[in-house]
Amino acid sequence: MNKAVTVTFAPGEIGRIQLYATRKAAKKTASQVRKLTGADVVINGSLYDSNKWIPNCDVKADGKVLSDDKYSYRGLGWNSGEGAFHVVTSAEMGKWDNFLSCVLLLWQGAAYPYHADAAVSRRSGRTVIIGLEDGTTVLRCFPDGRLGKTPAELQAAILREFPAVSWALMLDGGGSVQLSQEGSEYIYSTRRVHNYLCFWRADPEPKGEKPMVEINAYSKAKDGGKRLSSNFKVSEFACHDGSDAVLVAPRLVMVLQSIRSHFGAAVTISSAYRTPQYNTKVGGVAHSQHCYGTAADIVVRGKTPAQVAAYVRELMPDWGGVGIYAKQGFTHIDVREDKTDWTG
Repeated sequence: MNKAVTVTFAPGEIGRIQLYATRKAAKKTASQVRKLTGADVVINGSLYDSNKWIPNCDVKADGKVLSDDKYSYRGLGWNSGEGAFHVVTSAEMGKWDNFLSCVLLLWQGAAYPYHADAAVSRRSGRTVIIGLEDGTTVLRCFPDGRLGKTPAELQAAILREFPAVSWALMLDGGGSVQLSQEGSEYIYSTRRVHNYLCFWRADPEPKGEKPMVEINAYSKAKDGGKRLSSNFKVSEFACHDGSDAVLVAPRLVMVLQSIRSHFGAAVTISSAYRTPQYNTKVGGVAHSQHCYGTAADIVVRGKTPAQVAAYVRELMPDWGGVGIYAKQGFTHIDVREDKTDWTG
């Protein structure tokens, strides 16, 4: 396709983001990765060394560090099961399940002093992720050839088109530029690159009412290390916006501990308490159970969302909400008074 392709995700429209790293012995194109993972959109990722088959920039995927040169760069951090990026430094990589750095072009709405060698600085096809102030995420790919841009030209173009831009990260370019999605809007390349970014669109959970259950309030700073049960601490329920207040329903902790004990496997909480502002930012429904501290999105190691949901329904036969998000790989659980089930 001889034109730029743009995919825009409204605030909260992204349900899950995955950094997919390929093995040198089993390289794949973006379209192959999309078919394999079931993602809605796949784009090429960071720069990489084609001989050593490792990223040239700091990269972490699902808790595994793929590259770390010990310098501090700004990049994108996010937790597994989350649908929003956070601009952080590679020195903070340990706080996130995933981290992707490459060439940060814009930060806090202004041009960022990027560092790039001659090969990266030339006019070339480009893949860029753009974050707007309202939480909108834009993916834009320019194919190689006459539509190619230098990093400086790309900076200027983004600033002109998006006055409310917050940040922009340029990824690998040239023949690596790829965007795969259903339909006619795509950029195809036969090049099989090291890593890709996969996006799944969110399916909003049904609207809930304010729960009539006990809810405890904690301080992340003071109580973060406090154990609420044998396997869960206050910090695991904290909102991802960095706020200090943490709301947790004891009944929710009881259910999660029962799940942990039943399966004998680690339970990862990808989202629990959310402030109303953060809930709006990630596209949560009004009166979401997350805002009351009565809900958690979880992943149980080695178990499918359907397997987890089936057991939860044994625990809560007549009450609570259970959402199965098979494509996104997690199970939503909440302890509302009434019973509701859905598939995301």
